[in-house]
Amino acid sequence: MNLLKRKCTYCGKKINKGEEVWEKVKIPEFIGIRLRAFCSKEHAELYKKYVKGTPKTSSCPRCGI
Repeated sequence: MNLLKRKCTYCGKKINKGEEVWEKVKIPEFIGIRLRAFCSKEHAELYKKYVKGTPKTSSCPRCGI
């Protein structure tokens, strides 16, 4: 029984240990690139396309900077 299974960053499906695909991707909420687990190479590529299309949010709603 494995209590700490990883989940795919794109679809949320549980991944068995050793079957995950690791990719360095940009996460919109954070600065820099982070290592994340995916269930397949296709989901890693789809996530990269999704993040590229995500608009950047500003920290100051009044001035937009």
